[in-house]
Amino acid sequence: MKSPKIAIIHDYLNAYGGQEAVTSAIWELWPNAPIYTALWDPAVFKKTRTLQGAKIVVPKWATSKFVNRFYKYFTFLYPIVFERLDLSKFDIVISSSANFAKGVITKPTQLHISYIHTPPRFLYGYPTESSKRDNLLWKPILKIVDYFLLRWDQKAAQRPDFLLCNSKEVRDRIKRLYKRDAKIIYPFINIQNAKGDKAAPTTQAELARRCGRGNLEDGENTGEKEEYYLTVTRMSLYKHVDKAILACARLGRKLKVAGSGKEFERFKKIAESCGGDIEMLGFVSENQKADLYKNCRALIHPVEFEDFGMTPLEAMYLGKPAIVPNQGGFKDTVIDGYNGVFSKSSSVTDLSEAILRFEELEKRVNWEKNCKETASRFTKERFKKEFKGFVEKSWENFEMSVQNA
Repeated sequence: MKSPKIAIIHDYLNAYGGQEAVTSAIWELWPNAPIYTALWDPAVFKKTRTLQGAKIVVPKWATSKFVNRFYKYFTFLYPIVFERLDLSKFDIVISSSANFAKGVITKPTQLHISYIHTPPRFLYGYPTESSKRDNLLWKPILKIVDYFLLRWDQKAAQRPDFLLCNSKEVRDRIKRLYKRDAKIIYPFINIQNAKGDKAAPTTQAELARRCGRGNLEDGENTGEKEEYYLTVTRMSLYKHVDKAILACARLGRKLKVAGSGKEFERFKKIAESCGGDIEMLGFVSENQKADLYKNCRALIHPVEFEDFGMTPLEAMYLGKPAIVPNQGGFKDTVIDGYNGVFSKSSSVTDLSEAILRFEELEKRVNWEKNCKETASRFTKERFKKEFKGFVEKSWENFEMSVQNA
């Protein structure tokens, strides 16, 4: 029996995050499979050392720096890009989609499996990094565009033969929005140098420079180990970093905030004006991030409506619990009082109460043991084994059904 020809489809490959890590792992299973995408920035993947040697198929116009920078302004064109892909020579099509990749058109003799990271957040009212849909100028225009994109998305979601997803939260969204069932295959922890074995420590001097606090030299004020909470995320409004800042300031707790983004200066001003012990670190390397995780008391991650929520698992991998809202993808990984603490919401009051409850439990729970046990179930090897097994079994059944048709 000959091996099936496989193609992989991904929305955009112009940035690297959890979705791209999943696509990279899928490609590692079938390294001869070409990857079709609407956008491609090779510099990003050279830096992350992923998809090296992969055959990337992309429209010629999509390789320009202009398009990669302003790609969100071309959203209305991407359904056309994916529908026009010629995939006729492949037996199996695997799409990795949070937007439009699932909408590729295949023949009845082709098996299409789509891994849905989430239905498009911007189409279904979930918070996103862009605030243009709240802008009085853009709102009426985007309302018309979104109307047609929503109709297209509903139709496109019916095209794959099978849907996979990353959490119970996304499975429920798929059921509610698409009226389809989906099988969960959990993603994996993707933190480089997480053990910190070769990581250079994040020195007081470096952190002070990032906070704009002068030139504190190495070794100063380091006689005692710092006790701090940690927030690691992109600086976007819907990440609610301001709530973590204000909650820690209210309680008089030290907080370090790592991450960059367009709202960094806004959050920094809040940190400076709240009177708390808040350090805004900005961008940190993977080594520095691992060191910050290892030495914090707990992660505070007040993001609402997460699709899966990888950041708490990164903290757990290094033995640290997470304080998160009791909703979304967090409910798949966080167990209250075992490897973290739930807050009722992301409000300052609820976060403050959750922090105090964590501190009541802090000395009574073996957080490191529990967290590492949880994290051990989210390995790349486990993901690849489950994913490959599903594809192979589905192809076996699909091929038999086609032959008997």
